[in-house]
Amino acid sequence: MVRIIYSLVLVVGIGGAIGAILRYIVSGMIPRLSVIPTGTLSVNIIGSFILSYFIFSGTNGDIVHFVNIGILGSFTTFSTFSYESFRLIEENELKYFVINVGLNVFMCFVAVKAGQLLANLI
Repeated sequence: MVRIIYSLVLVVGIGGAIGAILRYIVSGMIPRLSVIPTGTLSVNIIGSFILSYFIFSGTNGDIVHFVNIGILGSFTTFSTFSYESFRLIEENELKYFVINVGLNVFMCFVAVKAGQLLANLI
């Protein structure tokens, strides 16, 4: 039992390191759209799509721990999204705050549905 837990912790940790690196690369490659933090938006949409694909495809075992908890746990950026949205309020950019929150929520739901559809096709 201890060996299994140790293995899962290692799998999640390695996935987390990969996800953090990918987040840094992907979010840094995408330029801001006006004041909208599109790098954060993009990794949240990508992460939502990949997570839903793995869940709806019926994948289980270590790959779920590695991808869903490890990689995507550090790749997606809800805390960053929350902070960036808060900063938009502080900067009195209420229009962009609403756009940013709306895009993140709506587009991530769309990505989840797209992942489900892809999983059902394969």
